[in-house]
Amino acid sequence: MEIYDKISELDGIGVKYSRLLNEIGIKTIEDLLTHIPYRYEDKSNIQKISDLKPGAETTVTGTVTKIDNVFTRNRKKITKAVISDETGKLNLIWFNQHYIKNSISEGTVINVSGKLDTKAIGRAKQFISPQWEIIKEGKAIHTTGIVPVYSVTEGISTKWLRNKINDALEKTNILDLLTPEIISSYKLSDRKFAFQNIHFPKDINDTTLAKRTLSFEEMIFLHLRGIKLRKAWEKKTNSHQIKMHEKDLVEFKKSLPFELTNSQNKAIDEILEDLSKKVPMNRLLQGDVGSGKTVVAAAAIAAAAQNNFNTIFLAPTQILAKQHHATLQKTLPNIDIKLITGGSSKKVKAENKTKSNIPTLYVGTHAILHNLENFYNIGLVIIDEQHKFGVEQRTRLVDFYTKKYIPNLLTMTATPIPRSMALTFYGDLDLTTIDELPKGRIESKTWIIEDKKRIEAYNWIKKQINESKTQVFIVCPFIEKSEIEGFDNVKSAIDEFEKVKAYFKEFKVGLLHGKMKNDQKDKVIVDFSNKGLDILVTTPVIEVGVDIPNANIIVIETPERFGLASLHQLRGRVGRGGAQSYCILIPSTNSYESIKRLNNLKTVHNGNKLAEIDMQIRGPGNIYGTDQHGFLDMNIADISDIEMVKTTKDVAIDLFKNIKTYKAISEKLDRITYIDDN
Repeated sequence: MEIYDKISELDGIGVKYSRLLNEIGIKTIEDLLTHIPYRYEDKSNIQKISDLKPGAETTVTGTVTKIDNVFTRNRKKITKAVISDETGKLNLIWFNQHYIKNSISEGTVINVSGKLDTKAIGRAKQFISPQWEIIKEGKAIHTTGIVPVYSVTEGISTKWLRNKINDALEKTNILDLLTPEIISSYKLSDRKFAFQNIHFPKDINDTTLAKRTLSFEEMIFLHLRGIKLRKAWEKKTNSHQIKMHEKDLVEFKKSLPFELTNSQNKAIDEILEDLSKKVPMNRLLQGDVGSGKTVVAAAAIAAAAQNNFNTIFLAPTQILAKQHHATLQKTLPNIDIKLITGGSSKKVKAENKTKSNIPTLYVGTHAILHNLENFYNIGLVIIDEQHKFGVEQRTRLVDFYTKKYIPNLLTMTATPIPRSMALTFYGDLDLTTIDELPKGRIESKTWIIEDKKRIEAYNWIKKQINESKTQVFIVCPFIEKSEIEGFDNVKSAIDEFEKVKAYFKEFKVGLLHGKMKNDQKDKVIVDFSNKGLDILVTTPVIEVGVDIPNANIIVIETPERFGLASLHQLRGRVGRGGAQSYCILIPSTNSYESIKRLNNLKTVHNGNKLAEIDMQIRGPGNIYGTDQHGFLDMNIADISDIEMVKTTKDVAIDLFKNIKTYKAISEKLDRITYIDDN
C-alpha cells in the first residue's frame, strides 16, 4: 500500500467510515498517519492478579474462564466475565457493551487495563469497565506500553482509530521525503521511525525525535508551497492595475459615519499603492477583532469599481457571507453587491451575457471557487479569515487565474500573529497590520471566577438580561464528551446547554456548534441576531466573525484549554454595539500558573501582544490552545517554534532552486499545491 492511497484502500474502511474520517480531514493514508495523538497513556504497569493493589492503573493478562450477558432488575445491560492467571482470578464488568461477548469466548487470552474496584475490597478482585484487548500474534496496542489517545468524531472511537493506524503502519510502504543530507544535518530520523514512534513509542522519549522530524518535514512543505504559490502568482504580470484618485479617496472617507484610525488610513494607503502596480497585489491584512478591517477592504472594493472591475469577497461560512453582504451594502451604497448562494453563480453568468458591465461585488463562500468561470472581469479577490480556507481552496484560485490573468489578492485575518512569527512565516506575503481599535470602542472587562461562584455569576447575568436586555454567549471548548476522553472536568457544549437551560428557565437558550448542518447554524444565528434568543451556548465556532451588536457578556468555560490569543478573539465577539462588555472566565483548575497566565487578559487588550506573552510563557508551545489544528494547514508542527520556522524556510528556499531533481519532494509538493505549471 502506498502512502498517497485513498483511506478506503485500508481494510475495514468503507463508505461510512470514509465519510466520518473525511470530516476530521483524513482522506489518504498519509492523512491518517499525520493525525497524531494529543496525549499518551502509560499502561506499562503489568502485574499478576495476586499483586493488584487499589488506586493504580494496571494491566493484567489472563485467560477468560467465564463470560455472560445479563440484565439487572432495572433492565440495565451488563456483561460479566472472569479471567485467571496462575496467581488468581479477576472479575470484569462492562455496562451496555453486550457486543463484547461476541468478540471474547472462554479460553481467549486477553489483556485488561483498569483500576481495582475499591468497593470490592475484601471480596473478589474486580475491574469496572476496563479497556480490553485480545492477545494475538504481534504486539498489544491498547492495553500495554505507551498507548496513544486521539481526537475523534462521533461514530469513531479512539480504539478503532488506533487499530487502523496500526494497520496502516504495518501495510504501507513508507519512504523518506527529505534527503539523507537534510536528515543527517538536522539530526532527524527517517520517516518510518517517525511515524512508528509518534503513534506507538516503546519509550515516551522517542516521541520527541519523531515529532521533531515530522514537524520539520511539515514546515518545509508549507514553505515550499508558499514559494511555489508566489512564483505562480508572479509568472504573469498582466494584472489589472487599479488606481484611485485622491479626491475619490477623500469622498469615500467622508461618506463613512465614523473617523478612520491612523492605522486604518495607513493600511488603505499601502493597499492602494499595491493595486496601482503592474505586478498583482498579494497582501495579508491582519488586525484585532473589531479593528475595522472590513472598511479597509471596502476602500479597495471602491477603487476596483471606479476602474470598472468586479470584486469577489470570500467568507469562510454562509453566516459570515450574509453578515459581510449586509455591512458592505451600508458602506458602499453606490456599488451593485450580490450575495452568492447555492446555484446563484449560474444566474450571474446569465446576467453577464445580457446586461451591461456594471462593476459588481460578489460576496459568498469558498463555493464560488468551484464556479470561477461564471465571474467575469475580476480585478480584486478578498479572502476573509484566510486560515479557515484549505490549501486546495486557496490554490484553486491561483490555478484558475494563472491560466488567464491574475487579479489582486487581499487576505484578511483577525488571528493574532506575533510579529516575529509573521515576518518569518508570511515572508511570501506583504504584511499590513492594523494595531489600534476604532475610537469609542470600550475595552472589555475580564473577570476570572472560581466554579463555586458560578451561581453568583449566573444571578448577575440574569439581572443584566432583565435590566439591559443584553445577550450572552457561553463558550465551551468541545462539542461533546466523546471528544475529550480523559478530561472529565472539561466542559462540553451539549452537556452545558442542558444545564444552562435548566438554570435559566425564564430565558430562551440556544445551542451552536460546528457539527450542526449549515441551515441549522444559520437559523440559530438569525434567531440570536433578531433577539429571539437570550443566551447562546456554543463552541469556539463563534471565534471568527459572528457579529451580534446586542451581545455584551461572554462566559468562557475551561479557559485554560485555550491560548490567550483565542480567548482574546472570543471576547472580541461582545461589545460590538458600543456598550460596556464583560468576559467571565471559569477555569476548571486553580493552578497558580494557569491563573497567572489568564490574568494577562485583565490588563492586555492587544491580540498580538497576548500571542507574544503566550509564546514567552509556554516557550514553543501551542499559543492557539485547542484551536491550532488546521491553522496554516498544520497537523503536527508548532508555528510558535520560531527557530524551526526560520531553519526550515532556509532549507525550503535552497531545495526550491533545484526542486525537480528531488523526485519525492517534488511529487509531494505537486499534491499539496494543485498548480498547473504549464
